[in-house]
Amino acid sequence: MRKYSLVLIFFLNAFYKADAQFTDNFTDGNFTANPTWVGNTADWIVNPALQLQSNNTVANSSFYLSTASTLATTAQWDFYCNLSFNTSGANYADVYLTASASDLTLNANTGYFVRIGNTLDEIALYRKDASGTVTKIIDGVDGTTNTSNNILQIRVIRTAANVWTLSRDLTGTGSSYFTEGSVTDATFTTSAFFGILIKQSTASFFQRHFFDDIQVQPYVPDVTPPAIVSASVITAATVDALFNESVDFTSAQTAGNYGVSNGVGAPVSAVRDAVNSSLVHLTFAANLPSQINLTLTVNGVKDIAGNTLNNGIVTFSYFVPAQYNVVIDEIMADPTPVVGLPDAEWVELKNTSAFAINLQGWKLGKPTGESSPMPTFILPAGGYVIVCTGSAVPSLSPFGPAISVTSFPSLNNTGDNIYLRSPQGVIIHS
Repeated sequence: MRKYSLVLIFFLNAFYKADAQFTDNFTDGNFTANPTWVGNTADWIVNPALQLQSNNTVANSSFYLSTASTLATTAQWDFYCNLSFNTSGANYADVYLTASASDLTLNANTGYFVRIGNTLDEIALYRKDASGTVTKIIDGVDGTTNTSNNILQIRVIRTAANVWTLSRDLTGTGSSYFTEGSVTDATFTTSAFFGILIKQSTASFFQRHFFDDIQVQPYVPDVTPPAIVSASVITAATVDALFNESVDFTSAQTAGNYGVSNGVGAPVSAVRDAVNSSLVHLTFAANLPSQINLTLTVNGVKDIAGNTLNNGIVTFSYFVPAQYNVVIDEIMADPTPVVGLPDAEWVELKNTSAFAINLQGWKLGKPTGESSPMPTFILPAGGYVIVCTGSAVPSLSPFGPAISVTSFPSLNNTGDNIYLRSPQGVIIHS
């Protein structure tokens, strides 16, 4: 009997842990199963984009949905939200991370919620007590939701020490989080439900609340610092530093955290990319020395979790190509009839030098005109790349790296004069 009791306890414990967390991206087209949401179900739909969308058309109303969720401590909450209106004191959304009751409108309901909007047009974290008292515990930046279309990815973390952190990404992608603030609060340590409560006024706000990619999971602290992946020369005085994860805005933009060998020193500016938060653009006061292996050293750059990179090192070189450093290695001028290759014209380039070369801005040309500039592509020493039209890239990629240009020069089957020009205007090969 003891053996069977232990097995039963094990499975009950496993069931409880599985039930404590949940995800819902509404790809099943409903909110009635896996998981089951309850509340004002007539006021919600799953739209054709497979997002949870409000469907209430009553002025000056409140309505909600909630689902079972027992995870309350050492937890992480993530969700996408799109409020396609300018928020106000009568138009906002409360997303309950923890709630003691399924009915989010009950005065006695307790828990924590993120309010998106309200009078100050902010994203803030609140605690609701059994008396009905609502207390703001993280005060977000005023004016954040003062736009006609708020696309947001929200993340809330509660550590084992009951430290709450509220972050938001205004791109909605989850790649560029900004921290609204942190606070320690251990008032409530249990939960029964997760839910969404909408407050709306006039018809201008009807059916304009969208939610997706909801995930509640145990919080696993990130203790690994970021790593520097590569340094790519963009121009004679600019280098792009790429990290393996999103980096903290302030430390990433501290120019003194970077240094280049051979007397180059620190950049005059460091700017984190507006879209890719793992990428930092470094600008130096003078041109980099050419045809010398350089080392970029990074100290003090943090990731979003606050882990600091020290003595991160990556090597790179700035190389001004001379004649024949890159050559037109192969030409496909007459692909018809097809024999083992796609029906497309292309040329292949080879890097004959001992240095990697960025082909950004290079052009293919002939006496009748030139292609558009090539995109950023690092052609390694001794490496090859196929250049073709955009439509030909998928069929040619199995044969090797391929990049596209617009206005690819049409190759005359009976003979033609084609050349390769560097961004400096030098004919490298023809």
